[in-house]
Amino acid sequence: MGLRKRLGQTAGFLLLALTLAACAAGPSRPAAPDRVSLSSLPQGASAVAMGDDAFSRATLDAINADRVAEGIPPLSPDTQLQHAAAVHSADMAVRKFIGHYNPDRQGPNERMLAVWPEFKGSLAENIAAMNGPLAKKEGTRPEDLANALVKQWRASPPHRKNMRNAAFTIGGVGIAREGDTVYVTTLFATP
Repeated sequence: MGLRKRLGQTAGFLLLALTLAACAAGPSRPAAPDRVSLSSLPQGASAVAMGDDAFSRATLDAINADRVAEGIPPLSPDTQLQHAAAVHSADMAVRKFIGHYNPDRQGPNERMLAVWPEFKGSLAENIAAMNGPLAKKEGTRPEDLANALVKQWRASPPHRKNMRNAAFTIGGVGIAREGDTVYVTTLFATP
């Protein structure tokens, strides 16, 4: 592998590592909102959110492979979790932010209630922004990108804890692409 290619991959993983480090510090909660919508998701993001695709399926498969290797049952895919995750990833791409809370102060729980008003379970979220040659759409197999992402999450105690929490039985992965950046949101839940 050439030096230029290794430097490009290193830069991409550096962005991912910085994103993971920001998440590891815990979700930063904005000031208490006056009112946060529990009934709708951001319109701009909802309009461009991607449905289930090869990378989101590969990511859930990689998470499940990690769970099974640890003796934990795999997550069942859930369309409502996938939709909420896809809209959040699209929102991060459209509004250029990375975080568990969007500029409207909606967090994972609020987004989940917007798509599944009867939801009463527990919920956790992992997010990432991947950049660089490995994240480019052309030429990278979804499985390779998913495995690189899950490897980074395994190295982060809070992300690993979410992935390996045996109480979570359903999951959904949503992605969005903006240029060479891939935004990923994974929701883990109990029904």
